[in-house]
Amino acid sequence: MIIASRLFMAMGLFGLIAGAIYYLTNDNPELAGVGLLGAFFGACLYIGIMLWTASPANRRRVPVPDTGLAGSADPERGAADERGNIHHMAPTWAPVVYSLAATFLLGGFILRKQIAALGPWGIGLGLAMFLGATVIWYRNVAVDQRARLAPHGGPTGEEHGIAVHPEVPEVDTSPVGPANYFEQLREALEVGDADWAAAAYAPDAVYYEPANPPHEGREAIRGYLNDLLKGHRNLKVDVQRMGVDGDSAIVEWTWSFRHGNRRITDQPGATVLEVGPAGITYHRDYL
Repeated sequence: MIIASRLFMAMGLFGLIAGAIYYLTNDNPELAGVGLLGAFFGACLYIGIMLWTASPANRRRVPVPDTGLAGSADPERGAADERGNIHHMAPTWAPVVYSLAATFLLGGFILRKQIAALGPWGIGLGLAMFLGATVIWYRNVAVDQRARLAPHGGPTGEEHGIAVHPEVPEVDTSPVGPANYFEQLREALEVGDADWAAAAYAPDAVYYEPANPPHEGREAIRGYLNDLLKGHRNLKVDVQRMGVDGDSAIVEWTWSFRHGNRRITDQPGATVLEVGPAGITYHRDYL
């Protein structure tokens, strides 16, 4: 958000400088063009200040008292929701496309008399790019929004486009096995839903993973998985082998993910699971 706020402020500064140059160097400046650039400067400056003020990375940000509404900031939880998750937006090209759209729109309006073809083509291209950026932005946040608006019964995967069949024939009434719980965990991690992944664990589950103390309890596991997904974008888990014996399972897998600007592929690992009536009770990963 800090980067986006600086980008909008820079765009506003560009509009201010362009408007000043146009007004001071043109013998007969059009007040409509100057007003358009001024409005662009004000809008970009306002958006940039709002993003900078609301960014969790802003060190001068003052915590706002909890209003009790969804999405309000709790003094203790901060930006996290009642489940301990911080809804974040993955990197997107939308601000860049918005900037290009604004450049073409301004060029089309300002230079429409000097370059005849730039008027209609520049404005049309700018509007098309603006709509394209809006679509990119929506697709980037749509999954998270659908997860927030999911029914109170809890996440099921339907909000991520995974088929959910409400009417399933009662063929097998035996307890859910470790293979089923691991599959739920795998799908939840691939769609980036820490709530759905944590729902596979029993309330008193213990999760051991390399180089960290054990995560004890479902809520602690939920918080760890939420942090894991932030640093492992576009996560994909491929099961290589699985051995099941009653309530226990050993799974050999590889995972691929994006970390920073690098794509890490086919990193091997193994998982040992034990399940109970309420879900996974023991989970240990080996990398």
